[in-house]
Amino acid sequence: MEFHIQDPMFQDGYSIHEALLKACEGAQQGGGAYAFVTAGGAKLLLEDNTFSQLITKGSFKLIVGIDEITSEKALEKVSEIRNKYPNGLEVFAFHHNTKGSLFHPKFSWFKNDHGGVLVLGSGNLTEKGLRRNREAFSIIEVDRAKIEEIEDYWNSWLKINSQFIKPIDDEEVLKKARENTKVFLRLKDKRALSDLDGTTNDTTIHTPESQAQKDEDSEEIIPQISESIEEEDLEAWRFDDSDRALVAEIPNNNVRWKQANFSKYTFENFFGAQAGVNGHYRMLLRNVSATGRIGETEIRPSVSVASHNWRIELGAAAGLVYPRSDRPIGIFVRVSTRDFLYVLAMPTDPFYNEVRQYLDTEIPVTTNNQMKRHITSVNELRTRCTHLPIWHISV
Repeated sequence: MEFHIQDPMFQDGYSIHEALLKACEGAQQGGGAYAFVTAGGAKLLLEDNTFSQLITKGSFKLIVGIDEITSEKALEKVSEIRNKYPNGLEVFAFHHNTKGSLFHPKFSWFKNDHGGVLVLGSGNLTEKGLRRNREAFSIIEVDRAKIEEIEDYWNSWLKINSQFIKPIDDEEVLKKARENTKVFLRLKDKRALSDLDGTTNDTTIHTPESQAQKDEDSEEIIPQISESIEEEDLEAWRFDDSDRALVAEIPNNNVRWKQANFSKYTFENFFGAQAGVNGHYRMLLRNVSATGRIGETEIRPSVSVASHNWRIELGAAAGLVYPRSDRPIGIFVRVSTRDFLYVLAMPTDPFYNEVRQYLDTEIPVTTNNQMKRHITSVNELRTRCTHLPIWHISV
């Protein structure tokens, strides 16, 4: 058995997300139950290539709770993924009427040729629960007899509760999910209204609607959720001045320069991966464009090759021609263990010269044409590079 504590400040930590993906490698069957699910959390697990291999060749049954948090948008995302794998992925909602009882489990089990693996912990199927929150979890490997016993126990529980296990597109289920959204937004706005005096110090990611709410003068303000990203998932990408940042030149690798190479030190001590270990860790990146718009989550397994190059693929570089005038510069902000917001500064961007001057000041000269890389704090980066779009993120 392995025991882990997921902590955004713990550089050597391991996430529930990574543990689940590792556990489903080589599995043919599995199941799991989670109290809350968001669209982003469902995407992190269910759309990962490793999990997709399981539901392409085998099967997985997922039960999600709708007592709180889980929104209609989350159920729509889960349904969309399920429809891609109709023979491999089953998803149901646990919709009960037991007063004083909350559906609150968080676990998965996986069956493979040798037995199976259980991942049991406190994290929900949300971006925060899988990556950002401080959670505790265990990874338990069992033999063939034990996993079959667990499977039988699971099936007995499903049978006993069959009256509560509903299709995720059931109208009563969707109605409850819509109610959850209204409750969540009201609670969120109570907090937002207390911040109207501008005393908060952390960086908030705003939707156009949530930004507009601050100009309202009413007793109850309910903003609309962004069409692309749930508010609950956006919370996983907040950062503050004490977080670490990296400013790094991106080398020319011909047409594949989006697979950015980094030094071993940067790969391990900033990005939190481990040299020589492939696929064990997952890095999450979200690009912030030159206009400040936040992109979709990029899920990147760590890649360490025999040539001693340590690579991270940057989706923002896809399709771009490497500039002749000067090197692109990547600006990365670490929001949690192996989770990063980043800006790809190109020589034509209006803020490029500011970043170029900052990097050249901190590292005037390198030897053997090495890339310039500087690790700093968000506070210093904000002071020295005031025009970066990462300070004014929208969706």
